[in-house]
Amino acid sequence: MQIHMVKTMKLSARNQIPGTVKSIKKGPVSTEVVISIVGGFEIVSSITTHSAEHLRLREGAKVYAVVKASEVMVGID
Repeated sequence: MQIHMVKTMKLSARNQIPGTVKSIKKGPVSTEVVISIVGGFEIVSSITTHSAEHLRLREGAKVYAVVKASEVMVGID
């Protein structure tokens, strides 16, 4: 059986920021992905290594940083 994948998924997260993979630091369990976005800024994400491999992430790949948070913490010294 062959499954044909179609890109039809929509997300409830409103913060979908386009960018380019700048670097990948692969570990045995988690992988750090640095995404370059507009204005020279970067977003760093920690995802499972399995997910990084499944997505076939590579430096230079076009990706989206999807941010969905129910809570944002703020701290001071």
